[in-house]
Amino acid sequence: MLDRNRRVRENVLAVRRMTMTIDGDTRDVEVSYLRAGRSTPGRAPIVLVHGTPGSLTTWGSVIFGNGGFRGLAADHDVYAIEVAGHGFSRVEWPPYSFQKCADFVAEFLREMGLSGVCLVGQSYGGEFVWRAAVDHPDLVARVVLIDSSGYRRPDDGWMPEEVEIRGHPLARWGYLLNSPDRLRTALVPQFLRPVTDDEVEEFFLTCDNADNWLAMTGIARDENGTREADIRRIAQPTLLLWGAGDITYPPERYAKRFAADIAGSELRVIEGSGHYVQEERPDEAARLISEFASRQ
Repeated sequence: MLDRNRRVRENVLAVRRMTMTIDGDTRDVEVSYLRAGRSTPGRAPIVLVHGTPGSLTTWGSVIFGNGGFRGLAADHDVYAIEVAGHGFSRVEWPPYSFQKCADFVAEFLREMGLSGVCLVGQSYGGEFVWRAAVDHPDLVARVVLIDSSGYRRPDDGWMPEEVEIRGHPLARWGYLLNSPDRLRTALVPQFLRPVTDDEVEEFFLTCDNADNWLAMTGIARDENGTREADIRRIAQPTLLLWGAGDITYPPERYAKRFAADIAGSELRVIEGSGHYVQEERPDEAARLISEFASRQ
Protein backbone atom coordinates (compact mmCIF):
# COMPACT_ATOMS: atom_id res chain seq x y z
CA MET A 1 0.00 0.00 0.00
CA LEU A 2 1.30 3.47 -0.88
CA ASP A 3 2.84 5.71 1.78
CA ARG A 4 0.03 8.22 1.47
CA ASN A 5 -2.25 5.50 2.86
CA ARG A 6 -0.09 4.83 5.90
CA ARG A 7 -2.93 5.65 8.32
CA VAL A 8 -5.23 3.26 6.51
CA ARG A 9 -2.58 0.54 6.70
CA GLU A 10 -1.92 1.17 10.39
CA ASN A 11 -5.60 0.79 11.24
CA VAL A 12 -5.66 -2.61 9.54
CA LEU A 13 -8.21 -3.30 6.87
CA ALA A 14 -10.77 -5.81 8.11
CA VAL A 15 -12.10 -8.72 6.10
CA ARG A 16 -15.41 -10.25 7.17
CA ARG A 17 -17.24 -13.19 5.66
CA MET A 18 -20.82 -12.24 4.86
CA THR A 19 -23.80 -13.93 3.27
CA MET A 20 -25.34 -11.56 0.75
CA THR A 21 -28.33 -11.88 -1.55
CA ILE A 22 -28.33 -9.61 -4.59
CA ASP A 23 -30.81 -9.92 -7.43
CA GLY A 24 -31.87 -13.33 -6.14
CA ASP A 25 -28.30 -14.65 -6.03
CA THR A 26 -27.04 -15.65 -2.56
CA ARG A 27 -23.30 -15.93 -1.97
CA ASP A 28 -20.80 -16.13 0.87
CA VAL A 29 -18.24 -13.40 0.23
CA GLU A 30 -15.28 -11.89 2.07
CA VAL A 31 -15.88 -8.15 2.26
CA SER A 32 -13.04 -5.69 2.91
CA TYR A 33 -13.72 -2.60 4.98
CA LEU A 34 -12.12 -0.20 7.42
CA ARG A 35 -13.54 0.84 10.77
CA ALA A 36 -12.09 3.71 12.72
CA GLY A 37 -13.03 6.20 15.42
CA ARG A 38 -15.45 5.68 18.25
CA SER A 39 -19.15 5.45 18.94
CA THR A 40 -20.55 8.66 20.38
CA PRO A 41 -24.03 8.87 21.93
CA GLY A 42 -26.38 10.76 19.66
CA ARG A 43 -24.14 10.47 16.62
CA ALA A 44 -24.95 8.00 13.89
CA PRO A 45 -22.19 5.91 12.31
CA ILE A 46 -20.78 7.35 9.10
CA VAL A 47 -20.36 4.93 6.19
CA LEU A 48 -18.20 6.05 3.26
CA VAL A 49 -18.64 4.63 -0.25
CA HIS A 50 -16.02 5.21 -2.96
CA GLY A 51 -16.64 5.78 -6.66
CA THR A 52 -15.59 3.96 -9.84
CA PRO A 53 -12.74 3.34 -10.33
CA GLY A 54 -11.73 3.70 -6.72
CA SER A 55 -11.21 2.10 -3.36
CA LEU A 56 -11.78 2.89 0.28
CA THR A 57 -8.29 4.44 0.47
CA THR A 58 -9.66 7.58 -1.22
CA TRP A 59 -11.15 8.50 2.18
CA GLY A 60 -7.87 8.30 4.14
CA SER A 61 -7.42 12.01 4.82
CA VAL A 62 -11.13 12.58 5.45
CA ILE A 63 -11.14 9.81 8.06
CA PHE A 64 -7.86 10.50 9.85
CA GLY A 65 -7.02 14.14 9.09
CA ASN A 66 -3.46 15.12 8.29
CA GLY A 67 -2.31 17.19 11.24
CA GLY A 68 -3.88 20.37 9.99
CA PHE A 69 -7.50 19.37 10.61
CA ARG A 70 -9.57 16.80 12.47
CA GLY A 71 -10.63 13.77 10.50
CA LEU A 72 -14.00 12.12 10.99
CA ALA A 73 -12.53 9.39 13.20
CA ALA A 74 -11.75 11.95 15.90
CA ASP A 75 -15.45 12.31 16.71
CA HIS A 76 -17.37 9.59 14.90
CA ASP A 77 -17.68 5.86 14.36
CA VAL A 78 -16.60 5.57 10.70
CA TYR A 79 -16.72 2.76 8.17
CA ALA A 80 -15.28 2.76 4.66
CA ILE A 81 -16.19 -0.17 2.45
CA GLU A 82 -14.90 -1.78 -0.74
CA VAL A 83 -17.77 -2.30 -3.15
CA ALA A 84 -17.91 -5.57 -5.10
CA GLY A 85 -15.67 -5.51 -8.16
CA HIS A 86 -13.75 -2.43 -7.00
CA GLY A 87 -10.51 -1.44 -5.38
CA PHE A 88 -8.35 -4.07 -3.73
CA SER A 89 -11.27 -6.29 -2.75
CA ARG A 90 -11.62 -9.70 -4.33
CA VAL A 91 -15.43 -9.83 -4.23
CA GLU A 92 -16.29 -10.60 -7.84
CA TRP A 93 -19.96 -10.45 -8.76
CA PRO A 94 -20.43 -9.72 -12.46
CA PRO A 95 -22.29 -8.44 -14.38
CA TYR A 96 -21.93 -5.07 -12.65
CA SER A 97 -24.53 -2.32 -12.51
CA PHE A 98 -25.47 0.61 -10.34
CA GLN A 99 -28.29 -1.36 -8.78
CA LYS A 100 -26.11 -4.34 -7.93
CA CYS A 101 -23.56 -2.05 -6.23
CA ALA A 102 -26.32 -0.21 -4.35
CA ASP A 103 -27.70 -3.54 -3.16
CA PHE A 104 -24.19 -4.56 -2.07
CA VAL A 105 -23.97 -1.43 0.10
CA ALA A 106 -27.34 -2.19 1.69
CA GLU A 107 -26.37 -5.83 2.31
CA PHE A 108 -23.15 -4.66 3.99
CA LEU A 109 -25.16 -2.46 6.38
CA ARG A 110 -27.48 -5.33 7.24
CA GLU A 111 -24.65 -7.82 7.76
CA MET A 112 -22.85 -5.36 10.05
CA GLY A 113 -26.02 -4.68 12.04
CA LEU A 114 -25.95 -1.01 11.07
CA SER A 115 -29.03 1.17 10.72
CA GLY A 116 -29.77 4.86 10.92
CA VAL A 117 -26.40 5.60 9.36
CA CYS A 118 -25.11 8.70 7.63
CA LEU A 119 -24.32 7.24 4.20
CA VAL A 120 -21.76 9.12 2.11
CA GLY A 121 -20.92 8.45 -1.54
CA GLN A 122 -18.77 10.13 -4.18
CA SER A 123 -19.26 10.09 -7.96
CA TYR A 124 -20.69 6.71 -9.01
CA GLY A 125 -20.55 5.85 -5.31
CA GLY A 126 -23.02 8.68 -4.78
CA GLU A 127 -25.50 6.84 -6.96
CA PHE A 128 -24.89 3.61 -5.08
CA VAL A 129 -25.73 5.58 -1.92
CA TRP A 130 -28.87 7.39 -3.04
CA ARG A 131 -30.33 4.21 -4.56
CA ALA A 132 -29.67 2.38 -1.28
CA ALA A 133 -31.26 5.24 0.67
CA VAL A 134 -34.41 5.17 -1.49
CA ASP A 135 -34.69 1.38 -1.44
CA HIS A 136 -33.81 0.86 2.25
CA PRO A 137 -34.91 3.92 4.26
CA ASP A 138 -34.81 1.81 7.43
CA LEU A 139 -31.02 1.60 7.14
CA VAL A 140 -30.16 5.17 6.18
CA ALA A 141 -30.94 8.26 8.28
CA ARG A 142 -28.83 10.84 6.42
CA VAL A 143 -27.31 11.08 2.97
CA VAL A 144 -24.24 12.91 1.70
CA LEU A 145 -23.66 13.02 -2.06
CA ILE A 146 -20.32 14.25 -3.39
CA ASP A 147 -20.18 15.03 -7.13
CA SER A 148 -22.72 12.27 -7.66
CA SER A 149 -24.07 10.62 -10.76
CA GLY A 150 -27.78 10.00 -11.20
CA TYR A 151 -29.16 12.00 -14.09
CA ARG A 152 -29.12 11.19 -17.79
CA ARG A 153 -26.12 12.80 -19.44
CA PRO A 154 -26.31 14.40 -22.90
CA ASP A 155 -24.26 13.01 -25.77
CA ASP A 156 -21.69 15.79 -25.33
CA GLY A 157 -21.51 15.31 -21.55
CA TRP A 158 -19.01 12.45 -21.47
CA MET A 159 -15.28 12.55 -20.89
CA PRO A 160 -13.17 11.15 -23.78
CA GLU A 161 -12.17 8.04 -21.81
CA GLU A 162 -15.82 7.40 -20.95
CA VAL A 163 -16.77 7.57 -24.62
CA GLU A 164 -14.18 4.86 -25.31
CA ILE A 165 -15.33 2.70 -22.42
CA ARG A 166 -18.98 2.98 -23.38
CA GLY A 167 -18.60 2.57 -27.12
CA HIS A 168 -15.55 0.52 -28.02
CA PRO A 169 -16.37 -3.18 -28.51
CA LEU A 170 -13.04 -4.23 -26.98
CA ALA A 171 -13.20 -1.83 -24.01
CA ARG A 172 -13.66 -4.68 -21.52
CA TRP A 173 -10.12 -5.81 -22.32
CA GLY A 174 -8.67 -2.34 -21.74
CA TYR A 175 -6.86 -3.37 -18.57
CA LEU A 176 -4.35 -5.16 -20.79
CA LEU A 177 -3.31 -1.79 -22.22
CA ASN A 178 -3.62 0.16 -19.00
CA SER A 179 -0.66 2.18 -17.72
CA PRO A 180 0.05 4.96 -15.22
CA ASP A 181 0.50 7.42 -18.08
CA ARG A 182 -2.93 6.61 -19.51
CA LEU A 183 -4.48 7.03 -16.06
CA ARG A 184 -2.69 10.36 -15.57
CA THR A 185 -4.17 11.68 -18.80
CA ALA A 186 -7.65 10.82 -17.55
CA LEU A 187 -7.10 12.15 -14.02
CA VAL A 188 -5.46 15.52 -14.70
CA PRO A 189 -8.65 17.25 -15.95
CA GLN A 190 -10.53 16.04 -12.85
CA PHE A 191 -8.28 17.94 -10.40
CA LEU A 192 -7.70 21.66 -10.00
CA ARG A 193 -4.30 21.06 -8.42
CA PRO A 194 -1.46 18.93 -9.86
CA VAL A 195 -2.09 15.20 -9.57
CA THR A 196 0.58 13.43 -7.51
CA ASP A 197 2.47 10.34 -8.62
CA ASP A 198 1.02 8.43 -5.67
CA GLU A 199 -2.52 9.30 -6.74
CA VAL A 200 -1.82 8.14 -10.28
CA GLU A 201 -0.28 4.91 -8.99
CA GLU A 202 -3.23 4.25 -6.69
CA PHE A 203 -5.78 4.66 -9.47
CA PHE A 204 -3.64 2.49 -11.71
CA LEU A 205 -3.50 -0.28 -9.11
CA THR A 206 -7.27 -0.19 -8.58
CA CYS A 207 -7.80 -0.67 -12.33
CA ASP A 208 -5.03 -3.15 -13.01
CA ASN A 209 -6.98 -6.37 -12.96
CA ALA A 210 -9.71 -7.86 -15.10
CA ASP A 211 -12.59 -7.68 -12.61
CA ASN A 212 -11.98 -4.06 -11.58
CA TRP A 213 -11.90 -3.10 -15.23
CA LEU A 214 -15.05 -5.14 -15.92
CA ALA A 215 -16.83 -3.31 -13.10
CA MET A 216 -15.76 0.07 -14.46
CA THR A 217 -16.89 -0.65 -18.00
CA GLY A 218 -20.12 -2.31 -16.92
CA ILE A 219 -21.18 0.53 -14.64
CA ALA A 220 -20.14 3.23 -17.13
CA ARG A 221 -22.33 1.58 -19.74
CA ASP A 222 -25.18 1.30 -17.22
CA GLU A 223 -25.20 5.06 -16.53
CA ASN A 224 -28.29 6.23 -18.35
CA GLY A 225 -30.45 7.92 -15.74
CA THR A 226 -33.03 5.13 -15.63
CA ARG A 227 -33.82 5.91 -11.99
CA GLU A 228 -33.41 9.67 -12.09
CA ALA A 229 -37.11 10.13 -11.23
CA ASP A 230 -36.45 8.33 -7.93
CA ILE A 231 -34.10 11.07 -6.77
CA ARG A 232 -37.20 13.00 -5.74
CA ARG A 233 -38.02 10.10 -3.43
CA ILE A 234 -34.97 10.69 -1.23
CA ALA A 235 -36.66 11.55 2.06
CA GLN A 236 -33.60 11.63 4.34
CA PRO A 237 -31.86 14.91 5.20
CA THR A 238 -29.33 15.30 2.41
CA LEU A 239 -26.09 17.24 2.07
CA LEU A 240 -24.68 17.86 -1.41
CA LEU A 241 -20.95 18.59 -1.66
CA TRP A 242 -19.74 19.62 -5.10
CA GLY A 243 -16.39 20.68 -6.47
CA ALA A 244 -16.68 24.08 -8.12
CA GLY A 245 -14.39 22.87 -10.91
CA ASP A 246 -16.03 19.47 -11.51
CA ILE A 247 -16.11 18.93 -15.28
CA THR A 248 -17.67 15.46 -15.13
CA TYR A 249 -20.80 16.64 -13.33
CA PRO A 250 -20.64 20.45 -13.49
CA PRO A 251 -22.42 21.95 -10.48
CA GLU A 252 -24.57 24.29 -12.57
CA ARG A 253 -26.05 21.35 -14.47
CA TYR A 254 -26.09 18.58 -11.87
CA ALA A 255 -25.66 19.83 -8.30
CA LYS A 256 -28.42 22.38 -8.65
CA ARG A 257 -30.72 19.77 -10.13
CA PHE A 258 -30.12 17.45 -7.17
CA ALA A 259 -30.78 20.38 -4.83
CA ALA A 260 -34.05 21.19 -6.59
CA ASP A 261 -35.25 17.58 -6.65
CA ILE A 262 -34.38 16.58 -3.06
CA ALA A 263 -36.68 18.41 -0.68
CA GLY A 264 -34.83 20.29 2.05
CA SER A 265 -31.37 19.34 0.78
CA GLU A 266 -28.36 21.57 1.37
CA LEU A 267 -25.82 22.35 -1.36
CA ARG A 268 -22.23 23.37 -0.65
CA VAL A 269 -20.05 24.14 -3.66
CA ILE A 270 -16.40 23.68 -2.67
CA GLU A 271 -13.90 26.09 -4.16
CA GLY A 272 -10.47 24.77 -5.01
CA SER A 273 -11.75 21.35 -5.99
CA GLY A 274 -12.66 19.44 -9.12
CA HIS A 275 -14.42 16.08 -9.15
CA TYR A 276 -12.59 14.57 -6.15
CA VAL A 277 -13.53 16.80 -3.23
CA GLN A 278 -12.38 14.17 -0.71
CA GLU A 279 -8.89 14.26 -2.26
CA GLU A 280 -8.46 17.98 -2.95
CA ARG A 281 -10.35 19.45 0.01
CA PRO A 282 -10.44 16.71 2.65
CA ASP A 283 -10.45 19.35 5.38
CA GLU A 284 -13.67 20.93 4.13
CA ALA A 285 -15.25 17.57 3.35
CA ALA A 286 -14.50 16.22 6.84
CA ARG A 287 -15.78 19.37 8.54
CA LEU A 288 -19.04 19.53 6.62
CA ILE A 289 -19.76 15.79 6.88
CA SER A 290 -19.03 15.85 10.63
CA GLU A 291 -21.31 18.82 11.25
CA PHE A 292 -24.09 17.30 9.18
CA ALA A 293 -23.85 13.85 10.79
CA SER A 294 -23.86 15.40 14.29
CA ARG A 295 -27.18 17.16 13.95
CA GLN A 296 -30.02 15.97 16.13
